[in-house]
Amino acid sequence: MLLPDTEYQGIKLWAGMEKAVDDLKTWPIREDDAWIITYIKAGTTWAQEIMSCVMHDGNLEEVDKKPTSFRVPFLETDFPEELRRTKNLPTTLEIASEIPSPRVLKTHLPGQLLPPQIWEKKPKIVYVLRNPKDVVVSCFYFSKLSQQDPAVQAQAFGDFFDEMLAGTTHYGPWWDHYLYFWKRRHEKNILLLRFEDMKRDLRGNVERISRFLGKDLSAEKLDAITEHCTFANMKKNPMANLEGLFDKSALKEGAAFMRKGKVGDWRSHFTVAQNEAMDALIRDKLHGTGLKFDYQ
Repeated sequence: MLLPDTEYQGIKLWAGMEKAVDDLKTWPIREDDAWIITYIKAGTTWAQEIMSCVMHDGNLEEVDKKPTSFRVPFLETDFPEELRRTKNLPTTLEIASEIPSPRVLKTHLPGQLLPPQIWEKKPKIVYVLRNPKDVVVSCFYFSKLSQQDPAVQAQAFGDFFDEMLAGTTHYGPWWDHYLYFWKRRHEKNILLLRFEDMKRDLRGNVERISRFLGKDLSAEKLDAITEHCTFANMKKNPMANLEGLFDKSALKEGAAFMRKGKVGDWRSHFTVAQNEAMDALIRDKLHGTGLKFDYQ
């Protein structure tokens, strides 16, 4: 269960994250780090598992010894307080500090809140873009999974849609988050991926990530990583699927950490008016940037 909301420099976060953002400003970053940075529910878990497998040189037995939370620390969050207390767990930054190089690190923070060292040390950064219409749907269900507040559980899709349209949900407006990295897509330490391309050609994108991270893995290892990282296999793998960390007792049907992983699920949720409103927003925010989406 996540904590109540807070605000940091105009960006809505969960309470407690503001301390992590402050701590990250001076937290040591290494040049050989590999970062997965995304807007929430844009394909983070998928990409980080691929990156973790690649950085383990395709040793999947080793990968499956630890949950992804320990292999890829989520820097601005900590485990639930009760779980940390009962399991005597360290903080996320303590975990990350003890990981030998090269590390894989995860954050959803928008570009302006990232630690300054990330632009000085220039670690490898993988950034995943996802059709914002599907992001809205995925975020809606995740909000019910991550927050047990009765008001959140009772919130209608239309009300959540309006918040996403206004850019007032967690981590701020999706368009600002996307454009920050879209404008940096040609920098050599940044790899921009699309969720939809990963769905179309997972094997090709596994190889692309491998080469970007400086690995020259065999075809057999790339094939094995690809099979390991299919949606179906990750969903049933407790080392990759974080669903066990959430209290699901009060959830409405449809909420899950790894729900469908589909392209185009927005079509079963958006009204005609909502679709027109989102199209108008996309035209307004992305006009002239060259960033476009495939709305299957």
